[in-house]
Amino acid sequence: MTQHTVFIAHDYLLEDQLDQVAQALRDRGAEVIRGPLTQPGPKLVYAPEQYAELFGRAEIMMFSSRSVCSREVVLAAPRLRGIVNPTIGLETVDLSTANELGIIVGNGAMPENVLGVAEATVLFMLMLLYNPQKAQEVTLGVRPRPHPKEVWAQMMIGRTVGFIGMGRIARSVVERLAGFNVNMIAYDPYVSPDKAPPRVKMVDLDTLLKSSDIVGLFVTITPETRNMINDRTLSLMKPTAFLVNTSRGEAVDEDALFRALKEKRIAGAALDVFQAEPPPKDSPLLTLDNVILTPHMIGQTKDSFAAIPKVAVENVVRILNDEPPLYCKNPEIIPAWRQRLAELDKHHAT
Repeated sequence: MTQHTVFIAHDYLLEDQLDQVAQALRDRGAEVIRGPLTQPGPKLVYAPEQYAELFGRAEIMMFSSRSVCSREVVLAAPRLRGIVNPTIGLETVDLSTANELGIIVGNGAMPENVLGVAEATVLFMLMLLYNPQKAQEVTLGVRPRPHPKEVWAQMMIGRTVGFIGMGRIARSVVERLAGFNVNMIAYDPYVSPDKAPPRVKMVDLDTLLKSSDIVGLFVTITPETRNMINDRTLSLMKPTAFLVNTSRGEAVDEDALFRALKEKRIAGAALDVFQAEPPPKDSPLLTLDNVILTPHMIGQTKDSFAAIPKVAVENVVRILNDEPPLYCKNPEIIPAWRQRLAELDKHHAT
């Protein structure tokens, strides 16, 4: 690989991994342009005066969930052949613009990433049911041993688990819950009943919320999913039900969730993702005792981080070799993508 230019965003959480990707591509003869530093808090939005320098010559652009690839950014890269994110999330990438322009998009949907989040999601569900934090407080002498009438732990068996979204991670959770003898229902307007996993019944959203003992969110962020957990939808849940979100924080109206938890209108929640990451120190969610909060890391394992550089480099190299990425988000536009490549090559030849 020679004479190619790749833009790689900065990500303060993936600094080592993206540095490895950059070096591997340089070793293959590519020019690598690095983006400005990111910081905890709001996602980085690039200034228009940066466009020409960062994106003007880029044939591949690599972003993450902490930097925004807007329509304007895509349009500022006339030589663009593909967009790659090193992790699963693509909510910061304007996929509609990529599809419109015939730009292939790859991500890091490797098994280590998917299965790590799936295992952690089951862990969250069990923690909400069994509450080992309270049991530890008994050991430490902070809390008295409960009378049998006051025991808080609940078994998973026989519960109804509702899946909002039925993508790769949700299906992996379904597989891991198969041995628990739970009832599983799901809502996903893009999955027909005949495409649902075995043992999963597809239902409408309101039925799912009213019926589930545990509601799991497994969505990407679209206009339809943004703040889909809100005052109305929370009001449909059982007062004994739990909410688990290991997908994206923008799917939950955090103020509405705080009110529902504070007023005990639902029993509890476990959140690994937030509207702003990390959540601000004055977030009211941090004051509650019926919520488990982790900083977008519950499914991040040594295994998944180790897999990121290899997969990211392979996705880039494949695209530069006119092959679809290993993990392709928009395979339906491959014919339009090949036409774009032909036009780019023709323009470059002249």
